[in-house]
Amino acid sequence: MKSVYNVCPRDCYDTCSIITNVEDGRIVNIGGNPQHPVTQGFLCAKVGKYAKDFIYSDERIKYPMKRVGKKGEARFKRISWDEAYDIICDKIRDVQGNDSYQKILQHGYFGHMGLLNRHFSQRFFNAINTSNIVPTICSLAGRVALKYVYGNFTGLDPEDMLDSKLVIFWGLNSMWSNVHGYSLAKKAVKNGAKFIVIDPIETESAKIGKHLKINPSTDGVLALGIANYLISNNLYDKEFVENNTSGFDKFKETAEKYTVKYVSEITGLIEGDIIELAKDMSRLKPNFLHLGFGLQKQMQGGEIVRTIALLPALTGQYRIHYSNSDRDIDLPYLQGKHLATKPQKLFNMTQLGKIVTNDEISMLFVYGSNPLNTCPNQGLLEKGFMRDDFFMVVHDLFMNDTARFADIVLPSTSFFESFDVNVCYYHNYMAINNKAIDNVGESKSNYEAYHGLAQRFGLKDEWLNESEVDALKTVMNKSNLIDFTLDELMEKGFIKMKAMPVNDIKTPSGKIEFYSQFAEKDGISALPVYEEDKNVKYPLRLITGNHRLSTHSQFHNIIKDRLTPIIQISETDAVKRSIKDGEKVRLRNDQGEMFMNARISTKVPDGVALAYVGPWASLAEGKSINFLTTDSVQSYGGNSAYNSTFLEVEAVN
Repeated sequence: MKSVYNVCPRDCYDTCSIITNVEDGRIVNIGGNPQHPVTQGFLCAKVGKYAKDFIYSDERIKYPMKRVGKKGEARFKRISWDEAYDIICDKIRDVQGNDSYQKILQHGYFGHMGLLNRHFSQRFFNAINTSNIVPTICSLAGRVALKYVYGNFTGLDPEDMLDSKLVIFWGLNSMWSNVHGYSLAKKAVKNGAKFIVIDPIETESAKIGKHLKINPSTDGVLALGIANYLISNNLYDKEFVENNTSGFDKFKETAEKYTVKYVSEITGLIEGDIIELAKDMSRLKPNFLHLGFGLQKQMQGGEIVRTIALLPALTGQYRIHYSNSDRDIDLPYLQGKHLATKPQKLFNMTQLGKIVTNDEISMLFVYGSNPLNTCPNQGLLEKGFMRDDFFMVVHDLFMNDTARFADIVLPSTSFFESFDVNVCYYHNYMAINNKAIDNVGESKSNYEAYHGLAQRFGLKDEWLNESEVDALKTVMNKSNLIDFTLDELMEKGFIKMKAMPVNDIKTPSGKIEFYSQFAEKDGISALPVYEEDKNVKYPLRLITGNHRLSTHSQFHNIIKDRLTPIIQISETDAVKRSIKDGEKVRLRNDQGEMFMNARISTKVPDGVALAYVGPWASLAEGKSINFLTTDSVQSYGGNSAYNSTFLEVEAVN
């Protein structure tokens, strides 16, 4: 038996270091690496049975396939890689022959977050001058918001939590989506820290501390109320503010109207809890404030993150934790940006449905993503995928919702079947992913698939033939945060990178900006503002979040019996609608209607409907919850606003 270092590449905070045991070329078991300070030797419920249920699943796509049925029927016949490449190359030439190279779009995302598997394939697309997708469905609004405050979006090191006196998880169900962060929080509490969860939903994460059940979309009001209380009661750090911030006096005027009474009325929190929270942030230092991504997936999401991010400066501290993806990694090198010889057209990922129905693209490559589950306004997207003149290539492990509409399906490897390096957006450890087993069937990694396609297409540029090892060595050598070699990483499994300095402020003033010059330049209010986010037509706000057993749409096919689609509402809202627990209900808004079973919950506030993302439409009732979510985008980076979806839930007569 041999042991191999791997790392989970899913779109998750934790990025767990894994030890894989292999015997006779087959994975026997996998376990967490006990040496890793953050992931601490244990794996989440999603990955613990990965090998048996996922790698060796009978549902794996094991060879290339060509569609023979109608789109959406999932009727395909087996073909060879050479035949698949020839069909794809002919289609590319056909589109480009009409001088329509911009009508080819690649839709790669973070189903695999390895540096090679996520980024290297883009060299092919840059070399043939296709359009590109802007990743707006997740965290972009928050990153733009932090740029307005700090000039970049470097965050706190999660390991700092252990020395913090106050830990706040704001809009984050860490016990489900960041289990190792939750473990750090428990250790911090054991060390004497106070722990607070701010969330409209009463999640399991609040078990070790206090839960503040805030009204949805009013988080910015709470932040302004805390700021006003600190300033008006002289509880803020005057010296830090004077030396390290800009625009404080104007911000002070903005915050003045956010009295404790007013904030209580808007947020639904009692006045005593607001005052206690403000005092805690002033006296219990250092603070560790972690904002979840769902918080900024609403129309005022970016504005909310910007407002909250200003609070540490008032208490004499730098930064919050949101995302540590602001790294010194030369992604343009990995992506081969210089290979493009024509202007690149960019499309907003959130509005993919509008893009494919408006005939803006005619050929789509999908890898590391399942847009017909994860993108909003699914009905519109499916309509676009049904176009006769629309050609789609999907590279995946399973016949997911998107693959069912593909013209060519290519089999993808799991991360145990490929070589890569992962950089985490949560903690500061880089980890190696060694190839543990041979490729299952005829599957290929993203690197292998698009390297082969480039050769078949006749592209000769040496950049397209760079080896995996050489590409990673070059990227590592170019980074100022990496002071170790690839060989050392392969030997040890993981190594901590240098952290980006939290006091490295990149704003025009060189200081933390209460009055943001970057925001002003972008046509956004230079000072934080609050705008009510409501819908007069439909009374219930839909909040969507990840289930503890899935990562977005991944894993649903192997846990479908344990992840039944449900819609959760409060008892008050159920009584109003004569809805009984467990019965089938209709969900509807202007985008259409769908059906789910209702669950009456005391953890969900009045006026809110809660559903979990992940269930595939093809394995549920024919529609995922994103059939009803809005594809409207906010001013911060054009980011998604899923949680600004409103609907009605009705009993079915």
